[in-house]
Amino acid sequence: MRRILAAAAFALALAPLPAAADTVVKLTLDGRPVDRSGGSAVLHNGIVYADVVDLVRSFNGILTFQGKALVVTVNGVTATFTDGSRTAKVADGSVVMRGPAFERNRDLFVPLEMFITRVANARVRISPDKTRADISVNANPLS
Repeated sequence: MRRILAAAAFALALAPLPAAADTVVKLTLDGRPVDRSGGSAVLHNGIVYADVVDLVRSFNGILTFQGKALVVTVNGVTATFTDGSRTAKVADGSVVMRGPAFERNRDLFVPLEMFITRVANARVRISPDKTRADISVNANPLS
């Protein structure tokens, strides 16, 4: 009996720890929620990511699917994101993102800051605790 318990304890010690679950980040654009039901932005491995489709919709952009890649155009800037890759093609160059694009519930998520600053040409402020991200496009210059 002791051997069985020792073997079970040893097996549990060797088992990989489950990855921390992503947490939802409240995402707004000029003070309005991007997605009323939540889930457009998540904290994943310490980085705030957002759903590319929801971002493109928010900026009235265009997107096309090309295999594992998603090509988006927002305000004349074209970018290509590939599932699993840290490199995005933006305009005529490449950008190494803080983390790789990843698929979650059949949606492609990319690092929010890179998308907002490089593709949408806007600003984003992420709260210190990373529970809220505010995108500013039409911000009042006096505020």
